[in-house]
Amino acid sequence: MNKYRTVSSHIGLLSALCCLLLLLGCTQWSQRGAKGVGTLPKPTSNETRFSPYQPAHPYQQLAKGLLGRKVFQGTAGTMGSVEVDDLLVGPRQKCDTYTFKSPALFEVRSGSGTLHLGEQSQKIEPGTVVPMPGGRTFTIQNEGDLPLGIRVQVLGPS
Repeated sequence: MNKYRTVSSHIGLLSALCCLLLLLGCTQWSQRGAKGVGTLPKPTSNETRFSPYQPAHPYQQLAKGLLGRKVFQGTAGTMGSVEVDDLLVGPRQKCDTYTFKSPALFEVRSGSGTLHLGEQSQKIEPGTVVPMPGGRTFTIQNEGDLPLGIRVQVLGPS
């Protein structure tokens, strides 16, 4: 029985010592303060450096409210040429009229809205494919909160 009393007194003493060390350590940490916490200082005027990265095919403004980029352009010999473009209309925006000289296929990839071909209108959403005759003007109205993205395959004479 004495043997168990000695072990339990050692455990009690060890527990008290651990609590004391824990309290002392926490007190000293709070007096020193946390290191590395907070916002970074503002850069000086000569430290402002922007990334030199430029995308291979950046978007460019084709018409007011309509951005476009050429993804691929190739020739099919005597058959003509093939061009793949991406069109982008911002959320809740309507673009000015634009025209592709050659026939094209519009494939809606994101967003939803209305495609206006002259006097005709068609609701478009992801998965919609619309054939476009060459030389026809169109406008696109984005009616959603996401950008409206369209992949266009233009098929025409070289």
